Amino acid sequence: MSPMGFAVHRQARYEEGGSLYDDDWDSYGDMPPRSRPVPIWLCVFLVISYIIAGAFLFARWERWEFLDSAYFCFITLTTIGFGDFVPATGVKANSEVSIALCSLYLLFGIALLAMSFNLVQEEVIANVKSVARRLGILKEEEIDD
Repeated sequence: MSPMGFAVHRQARYEEGGSLYDDDWDSYGDMPPRSRPVPIWLCVFLVISYIIAGAFLFARWERWEFLDSAYFCFITLTTIGFGDFVPATGVKANSEVSIALCSLYLLFGIALLAMSFNLVQEEVIANVKSVARRLGILKEEEIDD
């Protein structure tokens, strides 16, 4: 049952032979899609690329130095926000457009960071559980959810 009280049907089923299968497994071989984690290096690469792209954008839009722009992107996306760099503080004719574009960049960036942190957290937890099973600290489970 879901938290809302509706019945939830799982996609994974057991074959007659006893193995677990799913309709979307053809591209994954014999491994379920949930067991294939996103590599940590890919998450780190995406986050660094997004910060560097934002640094180039803000260096051009706000006429800041590149390192100042990268600092602003990192501090703002990690929600630290010291306030020492603020976009559209200079007198501009199109400051509303600048604020709107900055807001979109930050909205998608914070979502990207949250997703990346969640994926890295799941990978670290899976690795710790694997080590704990090998050491005998945790029991072997038939199916992890």
